[in-house]
Amino acid sequence: MIKKILFNFIVLFSLGDLQAQITITSNNMPVSGDTCRYSSARLSSIGNYTATGANYFWDFSTLDSTGQGIRKFVPSTATPYSLFFFGKYGEKTMDSLPIPAIPLGSYNLTFKNIYSFYKKNGTSSFNAVGQGQTISGIPLGITATTSNEDKLYQFPLQYLNRDSSTFFFTTPTLTVVPFNYKKHGYRITEVDGWGTITTPYGTDSCIRVVTTQYSTDTIRINALPAGFDRIGFPNYVRSYQWLSLNEKIPFYEVTGNLIAGGFVPTQARYRDRIRYWVGINEEEKNLLAISIFPNPSNNELHIITQQHNQPINIQIMDIQGKILMQNVLHTNTQIVNKHTIDISDLAGGMYILNLSIANQQQSIKFSKQ
Repeated sequence: MIKKILFNFIVLFSLGDLQAQITITSNNMPVSGDTCRYSSARLSSIGNYTATGANYFWDFSTLDSTGQGIRKFVPSTATPYSLFFFGKYGEKTMDSLPIPAIPLGSYNLTFKNIYSFYKKNGTSSFNAVGQGQTISGIPLGITATTSNEDKLYQFPLQYLNRDSSTFFFTTPTLTVVPFNYKKHGYRITEVDGWGTITTPYGTDSCIRVVTTQYSTDTIRINALPAGFDRIGFPNYVRSYQWLSLNEKIPFYEVTGNLIAGGFVPTQARYRDRIRYWVGINEEEKNLLAISIFPNPSNNELHIITQQHNQPINIQIMDIQGKILMQNVLHTNTQIVNKHTIDISDLAGGMYILNLSIANQQQSIKFSKQ
């Protein structure tokens, strides 16, 4: 009976801590080198994302994951756009940009390899400073002056804060570039709730932020006659975000477009740990690895593979998705092949071993003592 009373006291005490109102500052934003895993959620499972208030409890525990991804924040020197964003850091957000069909005759206008770049403006704001895009094969930075950067968050972020800012981005004016791309508009950010959120990842204290971007994207083609050389299209985007103190990216977010005054969700994702791997005892005909041992391991990990006519790529990741080791298993010509990997440099803990060839992959969990 005493143990039960003590347990209930601990639970109530913990919930009391979770319900304390938090304040988000620049220290809670991502920096260069951060790697954050998330899960994408099926839109039919996103729940009541509009409900909010003070000391509110949001229960999104039934989110249905459709897959996972990783947000990697890298220095500009690790991208094709360091000339435009030196000293800043960014993340790849899209492989290509879907744009309306543009009648340009034989000219092929494409937008690929898209990065968003950021900086912390001291302790006052977290800014988007531009985008890197390879436009029709030319790597270009769509940049802003300091006064025209997009202030994603202005600090401190607290309940009932409401901020607005304008932004203006443009590609450089160069004679070798036969077009110009501009993006201008304004952003409204409002903290309309605080409390506790639960997702399949866990439970945490949070604030709820609604941020809306109203912008117009304009493309000007130098070769076209005046009056026909500009094509503009609106880009109205809203994001419902739940921010916590320690996760760097939103604990949960629902993003979509504003169309005819209504909100249409297009994406939902939440902070998560790695959740998918294939166990070594699962019955599959074409496992890359038959087994790994010892598990737990000390300084060496032995991998037993089946016969394959090509090398097997391996990665070792921590449970947050950060890649710690990479190697290739070259010799797999025997019916059963043994490989030994030195893991003496790994700290004790849980890891994921990923194995892959061109059209097949397998993931196995193991621990290091």
